[in-house]
Amino acid sequence: MALPSKRREMDMMKLMMSDYKVDTVNDDLHMFYVTFHGPTDSLYEGGVWKIKVELPEAYPYKSPSVGFVNKIYHPNVDESLFRCNKPDMESNVW
Repeated sequence: MALPSKRREMDMMKLMMSDYKVDTVNDDLHMFYVTFHGPTDSLYEGGVWKIKVELPEAYPYKSPSVGFVNKIYHPNVDESLFRCNKPDMESNVW
């Protein structure tokens, strides 16, 4: 099993090598923004969204905090906070 800091680095590397645009905050691996496009053949096709991701010090043993920077209309996203409101995503069990 990889150490938490090594796991964080591996996951960030995979994300940065993907098709998503990733902007780190002060070159920190604990907070970053990801910009992505809506999937084709969906109601979200043509849309572009940006999320803020905060990885806790105990990642991957504790879940990340993820919130939309711009509005998205989806039943599992709380419009006041733009965060996922599924109960299992709000806890540390993910």
